[in-house]
Amino acid sequence: MEPWLRAAANDAALMSDFKTVCGFGGRMSGSGQDDAAMAWAMARAGEVAAAARTLTVPYDAWRCGAANLELLGAARQPLACRPLLRSASTPEGGLELDVVDAGRGRPEDFARLGDRARGRAVLVRHEYPFTGDHVHRRRKYDMAVEAGAAAFLIANNVPGQGVLSGSSGRPRGGAGIPAAYIDHEGGAALASACEAGAARVRIAVSGEEVEDARASVGIAEIPGGRDGVIVISAHMDGHDLGVSALDNGTGVAAALAAFRALAARVGPDTPSLRLCFFCAEEWALTGSARYLAELAPAERARIKFDINLDTVAGDASLTALISDFPALAAVVKDAGDASGVAVGTWLPLMPNSDHANFARHGIPALRLLAGFGKPESRVNNILSAGDVPAIIEEAELRQAVAVTCALADAALRMSDAQLASLASR
Repeated sequence: MEPWLRAAANDAALMSDFKTVCGFGGRMSGSGQDDAAMAWAMARAGEVAAAARTLTVPYDAWRCGAANLELLGAARQPLACRPLLRSASTPEGGLELDVVDAGRGRPEDFARLGDRARGRAVLVRHEYPFTGDHVHRRRKYDMAVEAGAAAFLIANNVPGQGVLSGSSGRPRGGAGIPAAYIDHEGGAALASACEAGAARVRIAVSGEEVEDARASVGIAEIPGGRDGVIVISAHMDGHDLGVSALDNGTGVAAALAAFRALAARVGPDTPSLRLCFFCAEEWALTGSARYLAELAPAERARIKFDINLDTVAGDASLTALISDFPALAAVVKDAGDASGVAVGTWLPLMPNSDHANFARHGIPALRLLAGFGKPESRVNNILSAGDVPAIIEEAELRQAVAVTCALADAALRMSDAQLASLASR
C-alpha cells in the first residue's frame, strides 16, 4: 500500500467523526437531527474545501400520529407495530380485516394468492436486504397495493430484534394502503392464525402530510484543473430506532476521511472532487433524486463517476454494487489491489441507495457495502434498534476508507477518454 493510502486509512479523526455523527441520534429526515448533523459535516468538510455549502430540496414528508395493531379472535392479543414512512391512514377507529399470508412476499407468492389478497391485510416477511435475490420492502408493498390488499404487514425475519423501520415509498397523492412493520413474534402469531383459518386483525394508523418540507443536501468541492467531477456520496439521514450507525454513520465518517486524504491528490491535471451528503435517502432515495434532477443537464454531464458509501462496516467483507456498468469491475479490482483489501463486485443495478439515482442518469456509479450475501453478519442490525456504534469494528471502517481513496484516486488519474469509457453498458 502506498504511504499516502496507508496514512488515509489511519486518519486520526475517523472514529471521533463516526461517534460524533451517531451522537446526533437516528437523524430521521424532518427531526432536526438530520440538519444538525449536516451542518456539522459541512463544517468538517469546509476545513479542506473552501467551497462547502448546504442546499435544500423538496421531499414528501409525513408524520405518524398513532398506530395500533391487534390480533382478534380466540388468540386475541396486541401486536407490536411501527408504520412504514408515508403509510396511508385508516379511517378513524381503524379497520378490521382478515389476514392472508403471502410468505416472503415475492412475485410468485402474490401470484399464488391471486384474488385472495383483495380486501385483506397481506402478511409478508422482511428479508436481509443485501443479497442478489432480495425483494425490497417497497416492491412488496407495491405488489400488495396492485393486488387490491386493504393493508400491508411486514414481519421482521430476525427473532428477538423487535420491529424495524422503513419507507413505503408512497408518493404524495399516490395510491396506498395502511402499512406497518411487526416483529418476528407477531408475524409467527399471525401465520399460525392464518393456518388455523382464523386470522383477523384490527389496524389503526393515523398520519399527516407535512407541507413544504425540505431536505438538506451538503456539497463540498475541491476544484481540479480539468472539466469533470468525481463524486464521493453518502446519505446523512437515518431511522430513529437506533442511531443509524451502520446506515449510515459509517458512510459519512468514511467519506469525510477520504475527502481529507484526497484533497492533496486534486490538482491542475485532475477533475474536481465533490463530496455529496444527502438527506431523505430513507424516503425512497428522494434527496439525491431531486438534487440530480434539478442540476442543469450540462452540469450533470460533468459528473463522471459516483462512489457511494452506505453501510461500509459491520462485516469484514466489502462488495461494490456496480449498477450495470461492467467497466467498473476492473476499477474495483485495481482499487482492491492498491489498498490490499479484497473487494467483490455485483453487476446488476440494485436501487437500494443513492448510487441508483446517478446510474439512472447514465453516470457510472457504485455502492460500497459491507456484508453482501452475509445475513449472519452484524449488518443484519440495519433498520433496527440494534443499529448502534458498538457493533462497528474500527478495522472495517478503516479498510473502507482505504478502498474509497484508491477508487477515487484512480478516477482522478484517468484521462477524459478513460472516464468516458466507464459509462459503457
